Amino acid sequence: MTPSALVAAATSALEPPALQNSPQGDALLRRFLADPRAGSQPWTVALLRQCVGEDADLLFPDGMAQVAESCFDLMDRDMLAATNSFRSRKISRRVRAAMLFRLDHAAPHRAAIRQALAVLMVPTHARALARTLGRSVNAIWQAAGDTATGFTYVTKRITLSGVYVSTLLFWLTRGGNPASVEEFLDRRLSEVGRLTRLRNRLTGRIA
Repeated sequence: MTPSALVAAATSALEPPALQNSPQGDALLRRFLADPRAGSQPWTVALLRQCVGEDADLLFPDGMAQVAESCFDLMDRDMLAATNSFRSRKISRRVRAAMLFRLDHAAPHRAAIRQALAVLMVPTHARALARTLGRSVNAIWQAAGDTATGFTYVTKRITLSGVYVSTLLFWLTRGGNPASVEEFLDRRLSEVGRLTRLRNRLTGRIA
């Protein structure tokens, strides 16, 4: 699946329902992500059982797509728990801080997150992928303190979907150096800023 297809998936589910979670499930997911086998082998129910226990799959009756979706949801919630640390007068800086936090926080499990995304990119899991990406984009805006509504709410999420997807893919494939991830994200945010300013000027002239 191409980056453009991933962006389309993210914007097809701008308001995905919240996932059910539990302390027991979160603890199991953290153990699974921390297991080296979760980063070096394709995800299967058998692998989940090997890593965290024979009954681990009982918490995820929908299989590994549910496990993968729950892992990204856990990243979202870890980021939201740190919302108070994203301090800046500019919302664009808070968005940047939130995105970098989620990637830095998940860095020890980058290989496992790559396997999680591989599960979600299977065509039969398209709906789970759309929900996952849409939920993450919403969480980033929420962590940044965005209060937009209506058309602005939609356009902000569509715009950030492109930035998030491209940065996530860069982080997964070439993100071993945090500085390179920051540089990549800054370039994408700068591009969005230029396009936004151009759009505002054109809209003003038309009006």
